[in-house]
Formats: sequence, C-alpha cells, structure tokens
Amino acid sequence: MRIDGTTALVTGGASGLGAATAASLAERGASVIALDLPQGVEKAEPHDGVRLVAGDVTSEDDVQAALDGIDPDAALTRDAGGRLARA
Repeated sequence: MRIDGTTALVTGGASGLGAATAASLAERGASVIALDLPQGVEKAEPHDGVRLVAGDVTSEDDVQAALDGIDPDAALTRDAGGRLARA
C-alpha cells in the first residue's frame, strides 16, 4: 500500500522498532521525521525519505520544533522507550 503525500512523525526513530517503522513508512512513500535523543541520532544509519531530528519526546519544545512546518494531519507513531527509575 502506497501512502504518498503523508507526513509521519516517528518518535524513537533512530533505532530498533522506531527505525524499522520509519524506514517502512518511507519505503511506502511517506515523508518521515524520526525524532530521537541526540546520542541516538548520532549513531543512526541514514535512510532515504527519513529526516532524523535530535530531540527529547518529554520536551514540549523539542517536539514542537520537530512538528514546525508539517501538515497538522500528519501521522504519529510512538516508538520511544526508556527505563523507569527505581528508588
């Protein structure tokens, strides 16, 4: 299925499931923004159609910066993960 003309924001998009999701969406024609932590973006393998953006999904400013200038009807996939701190 082609999804040409769709813009997708993939959080956690620099590695693992997020990177696979971003690549799959791009291969189907979407314009993909992959948001991940700076250290993840630095290590990420580039993929055609995927724009890697360094940022933290817990930061409203970082997410807004990634979203600036894209269609408000863009798709969103949340693949960012992390560990919960234990006391």
